[in-house]
Amino acid sequence: MENNNKRFADIFGNNPNISLEERNRVIAELQKIGSLTFKVEKNEEGWMANCLEIDGLIAGSNNPNPSDFEVESQVREAIYSAFNVKFERFPSPIMIELSTQR
Repeated sequence: MENNNKRFADIFGNNPNISLEERNRVIAELQKIGSLTFKVEKNEEGWMANCLEIDGLIAGSNNPNPSDFEVESQVREAIYSAFNVKFERFPSPIMIELSTQR
């Protein structure tokens, strides 16, 4: 019997630091590939996720019992790196003044 524990995740998560233009660029690249499927293997030394469509696109850690959030976060970071996703820095709406007392 085949183990069919498939999960789907939004490639950009809730990251507000990726512009709409950058999202569209990455989506256009991904559409050429089709989809990204990762095979996750776990053992006592940790876990590793290998992309089946792109050689060398991997994620993992030495945590033998990762949460779904950890796996998704690490896979997302690997995708960002592989596709050279650019992040924008938005200024903080809160100004903080620091002073030192002598």
